[in-house]
Amino acid sequence: MVTNNAIDLSGAGICKYDGAGSFSATTTTNHAVLIGAAANAINNVGPLTDGQLVIGSTGNDPVAASLSAGAGITITPGAGTISIATSGGGLTWSVVAAPTTIAVNNGYGANSGGATAFTLPAVAALGSVVSIVGMAIGWTIAQGAGQEIFFGNTHTTVGAGGSLASTNAGDCITMVCLIANTTWFVFSAIGNITVA
Repeated sequence: MVTNNAIDLSGAGICKYDGAGSFSATTTTNHAVLIGAAANAINNVGPLTDGQLVIGSTGNDPVAASLSAGAGITITPGAGTISIATSGGGLTWSVVAAPTTIAVNNGYGANSGGATAFTLPAVAALGSVVSIVGMAIGWTIAQGAGQEIFFGNTHTTVGAGGSLASTNAGDCITMVCLIANTTWFVFSAIGNITVA
């Protein structure tokens, strides 16, 4: 009730106007976000936990929610912070000199006294990427059963007999798996690569 420009509340809280000429008290929650509701009511959302946001919901009160991480994304909530990073944005690199079975989403510096022998991974999800850089002499990539590599308008022989091979130090290749486990496409190459 309004008296002489003062608002008298019946209890602790804040005042809301009901749209019909009346005021009443509404209890609020510590550390919550206030939102307008039906009939000019005031509601609370929260209190929010670390990293939560107020997310809209058409025709309804907004809700407290956390962001969802998609593929290749990590989300780390903190007190008053949200950290978003890519988890698959780059390749993990290593230098090898011995025969190596390629691990997905890895890059290799081939650095043996002769051509470094690599073998395609038996398991690779759609979008898996691998890269090889020839540091010394060259490298070869062997395949397993049912596997093949497309290089421009040609491709390797399907199966264990197919391969790619570099000619010189400095020859490089980057490939992506576009049919899980079996089919790779070269999307970047430098040097003289032999397709067999």
